Amino acid sequence: MENQTNKLERFKQAVFEDAEKQAKLITEAADKQRETELAQAKIEAQSLADSKKAAADKNEEARAVREISSKQLEAKRNVLCHREKLIDSVFDSVKNRLAAFKASGEYKLWLKEKAEKCKQTYPEHKGVLYLSPEDMTFAPELAGFEVKSRDSIELGGVLAVYDDMGIALDYTFDSAFEQQRSAFTEKAELVLG
Repeated sequence: MENQTNKLERFKQAVFEDAEKQAKLITEAADKQRETELAQAKIEAQSLADSKKAAADKNEEARAVREISSKQLEAKRNVLCHREKLIDSVFDSVKNRLAAFKASGEYKLWLKEKAEKCKQTYPEHKGVLYLSPEDMTFAPELAGFEVKSRDSIELGGVLAVYDDMGIALDYTFDSAFEQQRSAFTEKAELVLG
């Protein structure tokens, strides 16, 4: 059981290390794209500003400044859209790895291990285990719990709910996935400056 836990932790660590590498590549690619687009926008804006200054018309100059700002905002928006696409591709890869893990024999053992952990955490309470509809085939193997299907669990894992205590133990891939995606997206390298 401990060996399976170590394997899962190494697997999880490998997935997130790969995600870190992808984040660095995303950051570098997005920074290059942003620099290129901002440089082009500045060139266009400078050219426009120079021609407007020659006319010395204050109204035209104010319009030029607005246009510069508009082009810079557009460039930033394009960079953000590009980053979002790259982040989606990284997490699509994570979803594929999770699907491969679920297809392995180790997944059933992992589910049993998590159910046992829930049982040991609150041995005197009766909880309900929720699985994805797809994982309900494992329900008979999760003894000691009432097992129900929950549509909100899409990626897999198990959610133990103890209604009498108002407590839930969440071992779903969905929650972990969303937490990692949020943390990944909020990293300083991925925030547009």
